Amino acid sequence: MLKNSDFGGSGITMELFDWVVKNIPEGKTILELGAGHVSTKFLSSKYKLYSVEDKSQFLNIYQSTYIYAPIDTSINWYYRKALEEELPKEYDCILVDGPTGEGNRWGFLHNLDLFKTDVPILIDDTWRKAEKDMLIEVSAKLNRPYKLYENFGVV
Repeated sequence: MLKNSDFGGSGITMELFDWVVKNIPEGKTILELGAGHVSTKFLSSKYKLYSVEDKSQFLNIYQSTYIYAPIDTSINWYYRKALEEELPKEYDCILVDGPTGEGNRWGFLHNLDLFKTDVPILIDDTWRKAEKDMLIEVSAKLNRPYKLYENFGVV
C-alpha cells in the first residue's frame, strides 16, 4: 500500500499520482519528461511509460522505455533532435517534470509541435513561479483551460 511518505521531495506528490490514477485508465501510455525515483517507479507499475531523461544515472532503473535526451545548453532544454527521433507517436497523458531546476521546462512550451496536445498535460512543481507561469502559457497557447492543484497543474 502506498503511503504519502513514499512521495514528494524532488519527486511527484501523492496528489499528482492519485490524479493520474483517477483520470487515466490503468494500462494506458504516459510520456514523462524527467525520469525520477518517484514518478517513474510508481507510474510504471500501472502504465506503459516513456521517460525522457537527460542524466544517464537515472536511465533504465524502472520498467519504462527510457529516451536519453541530453541538455542543449544553448536553450537549456533537451536536444530537439533526440526527441524528434525517439518520442512515441501515441500516448494518453504527458507529465512535465523535467529537466530539473526552476524555469528549465519552458522548452516544452517552445516545442509543443513535438507533442500530442489533445491529451491531459500535467506540469509538476507549479508552486514555483516559473512552472506556474508556464502552465498558464501552455493553456493559453492550446486554448484549453487549466486547473491548478497544490503542487501541480493540468491543462
